[in-house]
Amino acid sequence: MFVRKLGWNPFIVHAVELKPLARSSILKEFSRAIGEGPIDWLVFMSSTGVDAFFGALDPHSNSLPRGAGQPRVIAVGPMTTEALVRHGVQGAVVPEKYSSGGIIDYFSKFELKGSRVVLVRSSAADDHLSVSLTSRGAFVETITVYRSTVPANVESVLDFLAGLEKGQFQAVLFTSAASASNLFSIAERENPRSLLIRLMRSTLVGAIGPATAERLRELGLDPSVPEKYLVENAIDELVKKAERTI
Repeated sequence: MFVRKLGWNPFIVHAVELKPLARSSILKEFSRAIGEGPIDWLVFMSSTGVDAFFGALDPHSNSLPRGAGQPRVIAVGPMTTEALVRHGVQGAVVPEKYSSGGIIDYFSKFELKGSRVVLVRSSAADDHLSVSLTSRGAFVETITVYRSTVPANVESVLDFLAGLEKGQFQAVLFTSAASASNLFSIAERENPRSLLIRLMRSTLVGAIGPATAERLRELGLDPSVPEKYLVENAIDELVKKAERTI
């Protein structure tokens, strides 16, 4: 694991459970999306979304139905691109910044009026990207392919909170806004939010990207954000900051 190569010991907290929606639900949403005509742009916001989407369309085929047309495909980042390649989709565009904001920046190069854009995403995604594209005249459809929920088993979260109280963690990285929200939600079952904020402020806190950072700020923390929104970059930045404090 990348963290161990840097001389640190990782502790993985399972604060999010991803559940693909029923195949019938995904097919219904996709049928509605292509019912208005061929798609110009097909945007995938995560590798999980790619797997859920193609798994629902046809587990034995790596091609889009004819009704979809020949859309240009956008992947939010490298892992999403890799998932698309596994499903036979080559040549996906990746924005310079691996986020919805990066996708908005990429679309700024194009005239979108009248274009049909389909966003494949989770139930927890916000509407910032959709609203932005709609404001520029695009017809935007969203296909929700999986749900992000609080896990049934929260043992790792409780172990983390106990370790945090004992000062066992030098840095914490949040890889999604949902993971931040869920961690606080679970913690508040037993203790006031103020206690968690105080404990978290005693360690270094990082966010994988701007949406996660914004949620953490709303919760009362001030995370660092890497220039490239990748786990490796975020970890590397936290490690360097920690070493400067030693």
